[in-house]
Amino acid sequence: MLRQFVGLISPKVKSLKLLYSFIRKFGPVRIKELSEMTGYKHATCSRLVDELVQAELIQDSGLGESSGGRKPLMYVINPDAHYLIGVEITNLYTTVLLLDAQLTIIGAEKLKMDSQCTGRYTLDFVSRCVDELLAKQSIPREKLLGIGIGVLSPIDQERGVIIQPHLFTSDGWEDLNIVDYLSQKNNTIVFLENGTNLAALAEYRINYWKETDNLVFVSNDMGIRSSMIFQGRLITNQNEMADAFGHMIIDVHGPRCSCGSYGCLQAFSSLPAIRNEVIRRLKRGHDSFLQEKVGAVEEVDFFHILEALEREDTLVLDVVKEAAYYFGIGLSNLIFLLRPDIVICGGTLVPKPLFYEAASETALNRVKHYSNSNVRMYRSTTAYNIVAQGAGCMVLDSFTEENLP
Repeated sequence: MLRQFVGLISPKVKSLKLLYSFIRKFGPVRIKELSEMTGYKHATCSRLVDELVQAELIQDSGLGESSGGRKPLMYVINPDAHYLIGVEITNLYTTVLLLDAQLTIIGAEKLKMDSQCTGRYTLDFVSRCVDELLAKQSIPREKLLGIGIGVLSPIDQERGVIIQPHLFTSDGWEDLNIVDYLSQKNNTIVFLENGTNLAALAEYRINYWKETDNLVFVSNDMGIRSSMIFQGRLITNQNEMADAFGHMIIDVHGPRCSCGSYGCLQAFSSLPAIRNEVIRRLKRGHDSFLQEKVGAVEEVDFFHILEALEREDTLVLDVVKEAAYYFGIGLSNLIFLLRPDIVICGGTLVPKPLFYEAASETALNRVKHYSNSNVRMYRSTTAYNIVAQGAGCMVLDSFTEENLP
């Protein structure tokens, strides 16, 4: 039935779609509450809910508490009614997730990106994973709603291509229409979106939309990006400025950034900035576990640094702590500007030791000057998978939400 929610639909189907969206957001929820939210009469609401039950889109959760009579029915969406594929493509990893309708991860595959991972090789890997993940769970193809793709590099949505393919180790990404290629390979709809936007969307839908409609998501990886949910809507920009946060000036006398300016947050706190500082200190003779891993200091890569961070290497910890301090300053500036209720931190460094703790402490210490500021800060709950979950969420939203972000 979800496929009937798209395009020109009748008033009745619009009502079914609205009820499904409310149950998705507020479930477990009773018919009485749904009637109050929608303004439908109780009998009308009951009849429509019954249709959703018969279509197996929703189900009774069994969580209702009785006040003396029969337990009230509490409805939630049926997670097994349909399934989604969420994909994240970066120059470090490609992640493919099989998700149910509640965005729970049912299966996952990951590809470490190296010189063999051309555009077509990577997309063929994605298609192969779709087949294997569905088969492993014995899920029929007709239950797959579609594939969502999140890419952290700038994208041209109209053409379905990555704008800066040189960021990838291998060739074959230039002018490759990701949407058309995967649509034809998998015979299903495919959506493409900026990865940071998808991370914000997933965090909001999975964890916070019952709590607030105003949150900011920030990510620190190869670049530094941000996205915002405002009044329950994902704020998007056709000019591809998700990385603007990374080019906030922290110190006008700071190092030169890749954009040409001096003192950008990205020049202090991104993975490339951390790598540059680690190499600089190694050349100055600082001791580190990394000296055992490479022949020449220029060979130190991001994977080496992440391993050293896990091993609590003193040099790397010191560099990351400094990067986190500057990131915290950037976060406090963002909070002053946007005044969100919640800030969520994601990216490669967040699950690792030290970075999130140092950055959040710095930011919160700077904003506590305003006693009425109740901003809360959290690390992304599934930092390595949140973009791919958001990609799957984008597919589901295309069927269920009246106004797509």
